[in-house]
Amino acid sequence: MSESAPAETPLDELVESVADRTGEKPESIRTWLEPFTDDGRVTSAAIESSVTDVSQILATAETRVDLATRTHDEATAAADDAPDLEVVTVRRRAFGDRLDDLRAEVEALGDDLGAARSGLAEPVAVYRAAVALHEITTEAQDIVRVAHDLETELEAFEAWLRSANRRHGALVDEVEAAEESAAALTETVESLRDADDPDPGRRFDAAVQTRVLDLVVADLRAEADDLRAWAHRDGAPFPDDVDARIDDLESAVAEHADALGDRPGRDGEFGERLDALDAELEAVEPPVAWARVDETVAEARSALSEDGATGDEAAN
Repeated sequence: MSESAPAETPLDELVESVADRTGEKPESIRTWLEPFTDDGRVTSAAIESSVTDVSQILATAETRVDLATRTHDEATAAADDAPDLEVVTVRRRAFGDRLDDLRAEVEALGDDLGAARSGLAEPVAVYRAAVALHEITTEAQDIVRVAHDLETELEAFEAWLRSANRRHGALVDEVEAAEESAAALTETVESLRDADDPDPGRRFDAAVQTRVLDLVVADLRAEADDLRAWAHRDGAPFPDDVDARIDDLESAVAEHADALGDRPGRDGEFGERLDALDAELEAVEPPVAWARVDETVAEARSALSEDGATGDEAAN
């Protein structure tokens, strides 16, 4: 039973009391309190029913994390039989970190649930508990989804560990994806080269894409080296054309960088942002932590947008 749950209170009365004390809009308060309401009154039974529902959702999240943990243990056992290569270590570490994050999130939600069901003697406390239970529900449902995705990825990782064909096929797929990105970038660079007055924003995006592709090429080359060593250890064949295709990608990226660097327009805010991005990306080495790279690129683009908005306001 929720501790210190209030006796039956008319919803209108509770809404008015909370609005007076918090300054929040009555309709918003009413919406949040709806799960605690039965026939126009906030009741202990309705509150306890809501707490029970949220507890069950959180239990589902805990179960999903437990299942992901078991799958992680199986994948880790398979990784123990793999050679000591970065291509394995970086994946293994990333999965472990993600699982640790999920465990911590589930534990924190359990603490939040305990806090939400305690000390409900005051109207504002009841309202805050309703909001907290909604947030716990949303976050627990997110954990269920993320844990399920993680479990699926771990199963794929275990299959990747156990099959040279899967590893090599995945590498070839990554090379093909990079080739498609390079082809799209080629079209962009050519259109910028042909334009009399190329758009600075498009040039900036093309320059960013070029830098990211440069990292992709370095990452692919490092992965290919590790997978080739693994194949050699196991006496398995390795795709013949991978190195040549990566070389072609490297040449294409270098050409794009030269083409974008030869044109004017690097001065001012665009140049400053590119210089800052270069400083960040120069420290990145394979195996690339792509989540961090994505954040860095997003920050550069966001900062540029903010600078542009500030400049527009100043001009006005």
